[in-house]
Amino acid sequence: MIPLLSAVRGAVVVIGTAMLFLMAAHHSLHSYMEKLWGASSHLWQSLWTQLYTDIAGGNEFLLYAAFYFAIVAFFWIFNIFFIFLELTGNPYAILQYRIQPKQKPPIVDWTSFVSCVKLVLFNQVVVGGIFLFGLYPVFQWRGGLFDANVPQFKNSVFELALDGLAFEFVFYYGHRALHSPVLYRKIHKIHHEWTAPISISSLYCHPVEFVLSNMIPLMAGPVLLGSHAMTTFVWVCIGLASTSISHCGFHLPFMPSNESHDFHHSQFNQNFGMLGILDQLHGTDGRFRKTKSYERHSVLMSTTPANVLIPDERKKCH
Repeated sequence: MIPLLSAVRGAVVVIGTAMLFLMAAHHSLHSYMEKLWGASSHLWQSLWTQLYTDIAGGNEFLLYAAFYFAIVAFFWIFNIFFIFLELTGNPYAILQYRIQPKQKPPIVDWTSFVSCVKLVLFNQVVVGGIFLFGLYPVFQWRGGLFDANVPQFKNSVFELALDGLAFEFVFYYGHRALHSPVLYRKIHKIHHEWTAPISISSLYCHPVEFVLSNMIPLMAGPVLLGSHAMTTFVWVCIGLASTSISHCGFHLPFMPSNESHDFHHSQFNQNFGMLGILDQLHGTDGRFRKTKSYERHSVLMSTTPANVLIPDERKKCH
């Protein structure tokens, strides 16, 4: 218990320091963000007013439901390219960026794909729907979700950064708990059926895990901060895009590296977080840091595959 409390205190210090840094950056970038926002402020405000007044007619619950189904739609639209690639192996040129290249196309068979889709849709529509509509009174109590005025761009960016830190904190400890023997066997093992994951397998998990390890970490920031619906929508879309990329199995040029989470799926007991802050603090990325995967774990700034730029060491022949 004492080492755990010590670790949590350390995590609070790290994240608290990051928050102070963000607050300093928030003020120093004030004028720049104001210029960057510019005319877009009027565009976002007009869009929100139209959604709230003209489409929803001031019915906040209707707007809340519409936002949720828009989020579900975003997930599938974002993953269309990956789904086509995983089922067909085309475009063939993209296959060179596969992190686990030994897999031959198609990357996923139709039966496994359909099974994955069924569970993901169940989690999104049934489990996620019940959870989010149960969360509606909390948003009402917290306030801010349906304010008439859209927040300034600089405030939204600051909130998005804090959302990321809140997600990392809640997700890391929840995810690590799911790797305890009992919870792994009864709950988390389903998600790890995909040792070489595909994009939509990011939401392929036990319904309990979907709530504890997906919904709660994702909504922690917006609830704590009392975020506006527009900011919350952007944050959730960023989160869904990020987890899809983390599970897609391709280290694509100019996109965030997913070497860390792909390594987690192949090794199980490394890299429990998404940002890597708490993994480094708790030493749960020790083996990962000794691998070639860690050396590749950065944004690929060329079209040359990461495993070509940093190849695996060849086994010495005796």
